[in-house]
Amino acid sequence: MTDKQKLLPAILVALIAGWAGWYFISGWGLVTLDCNDTPVQKVLSSIARQGGIKIETNLDPSTPVTIKVKRVPPLEALDIVAARTEAAWRLAYLGSPDVQTIESALAAFRSSQQAEGWSSFGGGGFSLIEPRSGIPLDLRRVVWNPSGTANLHDTLRQIAGETGALTAAPKDWNPDTVNTKGGEVRRVVPELFAKLGGHSREVFLLRRAPQRTENADADADQPRRGGGNWIGSNPVRDAGSRGPWGDPQQAAARAEAQIALLPKDEQPEARKDLDTMRQFWGELRNLPEDQRRAKAQEFFNSPAMQERMEQRRMAREAKMTPEQRNQRSRRYFDRKRAAKSESEPPTGGAAR
Repeated sequence: MTDKQKLLPAILVALIAGWAGWYFISGWGLVTLDCNDTPVQKVLSSIARQGGIKIETNLDPSTPVTIKVKRVPPLEALDIVAARTEAAWRLAYLGSPDVQTIESALAAFRSSQQAEGWSSFGGGGFSLIEPRSGIPLDLRRVVWNPSGTANLHDTLRQIAGETGALTAAPKDWNPDTVNTKGGEVRRVVPELFAKLGGHSREVFLLRRAPQRTENADADADQPRRGGGNWIGSNPVRDAGSRGPWGDPQQAAARAEAQIALLPKDEQPEARKDLDTMRQFWGELRNLPEDQRRAKAQEFFNSPAMQERMEQRRMAREAKMTPEQRNQRSRRYFDRKRAAKSESEPPTGGAAR
């Protein structure tokens, strides 16, 4: 065998090895699942293992989930599971002087109990900005820059308000803040807790949906129950603060930070939408409560907003099972018929 003949097999082996290595590396951190009525705990464990993330949930571990995906980001897989279990999820950062306190808070979350002695901030997620693909934004990559806060809780409130991540710490652990450099949330928040002598945990929380009381579809004002809390209580919400997005300035900063995660070609349109929202917030700021409600109703019932909301609804329903979509459609049309019948004048009786 000549040297050239010996060299050819070696080249082929090297090419095959290189291709296999590239295939493995390119799929690192991506998730592949083929599950049919598989217990949700097993599905989540697979997502966490393949995606290199930590997930905690208060769903019944035996809840069946059907999902088939190939090499998708872990948050896309988690979002599909959330849609199919009608749950909600959030990126969360928990900090405490000791690890056991964090473990106790997560145990309370898993059992749908209040994490006593904890304060949490934010949790709005990426509700303001969503890419056209429907793949959820990875808020761990949001860049946050500190702007001078007095203590840990004020800093956590600012981080949550300006990034969308949920932050939490014990109520009685609120030391003065230290100098913190800006950067991606996944680096900045753990460093902040560490500089204060504490421990931290980055975790994705999957919370089952609150259950409406009977006939709640016909009465949207009826209370919800049974969904459990995130982590602890929110001091701002407990104080009676209202508004779907919280502080307008923080909401604008959060939107800007999340827009930076979008594909470049989607960012101009997203900024245009943000300018529209800023104008809307500005118009509401000094109005009396009754006028704010009327203005908000007018804004969200506009054709443009209805179209955007419909697009989001369709993107969400695309991740549901056919049975779920059929059930939601039936409930939707039932509510429409009920609303129409209530608005129609009664018929029959003698004219006067």
